[in-house]
Amino acid sequence: MSRIPGTVRHSLRYVATSATKPFSTARRAKPYSWLLLFLLLTSLLLNACGPNNEAPQPSPTPEPNLKVSTVLLNIFVTYNTTQGSDEDKKKAAIQYARDARIINSQDNVVFEVTLDQPDREKAITDKIKAMGGTVQNSANMEGTVKLRVAVPVDAFISYTNTATKEHFLNDLAAFEGVKSIDLMVGRQTMEMAGMPQTEQALSVVAQTSRNEGIRLMGADKWQAAGFRGKGVKIGVIDSGFRYYQKFLGSTLPAGLAVKDIDAETGGPGTVDDSVHGTAVLEIITSLAPEADIMAVSVDGSDGEIKQGLDYLLAQGVSIVSVSLGGHSTAGDGSAAFDKYLERIRKDNKVVFLFASGNEGSSHYAGFFNPDPQGFHQFVPGVTRLAVGNPGNSVLDTYFILNWEQWGLNRNQINDLDIFVEDSNGRPVRGGSSQDSQPVRPPVEEIPIKLAPKQLYYVRIRQKPGTLAYTRPFRLHLFGHNTDFQFIVPQMSVADPADSKGALAVGAIQFEEDKLAYYSSQGPLPDGRFKPEISAPTGVSSRAYNEEGREVFDGTSAATPEAAGAAAILKSANPNLSADQLEALLKQTTKDLAPDGPDYANGYGRVNLGQLKPAAGITPQGEVAPAPVANTANLQFPVLVNQFYPAPKAGEVTESKVNAPTPLPTRSTSLDDGASDASKPGGPDTGSNPQPTPAGTKAPQPTGGPMPIANVVFRDNFKDSASGLPVGANASYQNGAYKVKAGEGVLNWSVYAPALLSATDFGAEVTVQGISAKEGVYGLIFWYTDANNYYLLSVNGSGQYQISQYNGGSYQEVLGWNDSPGWKANAANLLRLTANRGTITVSINNQPGKSGQASGHGSFGFAAGSYGGPVEATFTNFNLSVAR
Repeated sequence: MSRIPGTVRHSLRYVATSATKPFSTARRAKPYSWLLLFLLLTSLLLNACGPNNEAPQPSPTPEPNLKVSTVLLNIFVTYNTTQGSDEDKKKAAIQYARDARIINSQDNVVFEVTLDQPDREKAITDKIKAMGGTVQNSANMEGTVKLRVAVPVDAFISYTNTATKEHFLNDLAAFEGVKSIDLMVGRQTMEMAGMPQTEQALSVVAQTSRNEGIRLMGADKWQAAGFRGKGVKIGVIDSGFRYYQKFLGSTLPAGLAVKDIDAETGGPGTVDDSVHGTAVLEIITSLAPEADIMAVSVDGSDGEIKQGLDYLLAQGVSIVSVSLGGHSTAGDGSAAFDKYLERIRKDNKVVFLFASGNEGSSHYAGFFNPDPQGFHQFVPGVTRLAVGNPGNSVLDTYFILNWEQWGLNRNQINDLDIFVEDSNGRPVRGGSSQDSQPVRPPVEEIPIKLAPKQLYYVRIRQKPGTLAYTRPFRLHLFGHNTDFQFIVPQMSVADPADSKGALAVGAIQFEEDKLAYYSSQGPLPDGRFKPEISAPTGVSSRAYNEEGREVFDGTSAATPEAAGAAAILKSANPNLSADQLEALLKQTTKDLAPDGPDYANGYGRVNLGQLKPAAGITPQGEVAPAPVANTANLQFPVLVNQFYPAPKAGEVTESKVNAPTPLPTRSTSLDDGASDASKPGGPDTGSNPQPTPAGTKAPQPTGGPMPIANVVFRDNFKDSASGLPVGANASYQNGAYKVKAGEGVLNWSVYAPALLSATDFGAEVTVQGISAKEGVYGLIFWYTDANNYYLLSVNGSGQYQISQYNGGSYQEVLGWNDSPGWKANAANLLRLTANRGTITVSINNQPGKSGQASGHGSFGFAAGSYGGPVEATFTNFNLSVAR
């Protein structure tokens, strides 16, 4: 996988702040039939004629044609709405299809047909042939049959059923056994956009650059000891190997040949589509030059990838490297191809390494939270997400929206649509997908071209008049090679890397030896641990500089790095099973996080250098268990890309929207331990709060009443991306957040108000570390900016006070009081509630005094010193808010 070149990584920040301030008595804190055609035409015309500030209006869809992707149907919409001759209409329809990447280089419209009756495959194939099309590929994966269909564009547009007068797609959709007709987005290369595509550039690679990952991973020591992949068969599946013949015998093995599955199945062939696969082969060759490498070129579809895997398995490979991935499935390993991989992996003969994805900076996840018009709010009050193309040429990309209602009955699935607008709020041509989810799966896809130097916006709306939103569900928005304004790196792992049969490989920037900002992160939506390992990327910088590009990076580069390292280990011990080889890869890593396996780096960056090169090497002991998250109610903090302009006036509304009840629990932390995602809401492991069903009373916390309805935010500080800053005086350590302060200084951290704000609330946190009267620790609340916030201060003698800072001075809200529940030199539970203007303090479940104040804002933590250095340790922060 790959990403846009540039320095976008430096414009990302966590939406949280921190600072150091002088300390006084009350301290500062900063914390997506013809009747159908008519309706689609009507929708298109309304969109074109409406005011610039009106949202695209989805059209209702009648039952007989729900099986067909609306993006495909738009070929006929474009034909019928274009003014002029038939030739003009046809040209416009063909151009639309080209822009949506529906037509291949042979001028065939290409799409995918899924069958719900596998025994009808021959009849459907014959039907397609009689209509003028060809079935180029058929794949049966665990009982799911998919056909890749190609139809000459002239036949596709001019076809009409003489009896029903239906066009090609509707006539095929009505045929018995056809479940759906879909776009064939296919899995994309996980490289960075702009990779050099010329023979000259590759020649520079061969002559002047090297794989810097060899030394970083310590593979050079193993090569020097004679372990260079001899006797190991490695398979590579990719979507282009341009110029590979030019480098046979130099940077590639002399006898290497590429099998073009696409050409063999009647397609135009993909070997010459890009140099991506050639660069992948070079990395593997640099690590394991004596290995037997076999390569297969595919178009990215499940059918061709499966055909390629079947071929490689028949050749006896023990390692397969695939730098392709997609996001049109549930992303939890439940898709048919994922299950196929899982089944063939069980023979314990082959290790499958797949790129985890480059969507760490082009993924958004959040529980569906519609405004009164049904538009999803990406953050409170903001119903559109900015995307852009900062490059100098048109960007081929896509947007994929899917939501976690896979496997539900049709009467349980909500119907969402996705729209793309220009910077003035006008609908973009071809920029919508409005499929009908009661028949189709919960996914919408828009292949699109973005003009250079332009800003666009994505919006997601529940189709009016469809099943009402009553149960919380999480949605995911993905882009390709374009960074988002609102970003959630977690839960962004691509498929098939999500399969239990695959090792997902993350990307580590080799110069800094830390996670690449774009590398997709786990956990999966079902809570499983991914990625398993990570490997270097950003290699061969001098080669790509000639074409304005510095590096070959992306998880596309990291995956062959890991595969080459695996080949070295396999050559040292040819008897290693797939399980043993996977265990060795996990054990020979550098832990880039302090607390073992994590959802960003996996077990760590591959590091052969920590082991002495030796024949017969085997795993030592058991691999440390990986964490499993309870994701039923898990919501991660949103990162804001400051490259994009802030929302304009009028885009942000008051947060008092008519949001449905109940809203999901929003949690910023990951629970260790097994979870049962099949149960509604998931299990309650430990203190993870569940959403309160409508019409029921929330359970009350122990030690006194809390007049607040729902826990909406929880942080157990096990994930350093939970939203608080990290620096010299603030850090995450072993499930705690620590804040240090020197003499006369207050240090503070805060969650951003755009993400975490409340008026009436209940907040509690456990804290320890201040003794006697040497200082205070504090809870920041109602923070709006550095000049307007409140602070609950507690000193080392158990005295507490509340003050407000406003415009340069402090005002006391509640004077200093003693707490009878205070425990010296121990952890103390602080609880603060605000209810209709009354603020009440409780320490260790012993109610304290109340004061009168009101406000609205965010929350954070502080520690300050009156004397020597102090350190406060915060654990288990929970926030409840009124509905």
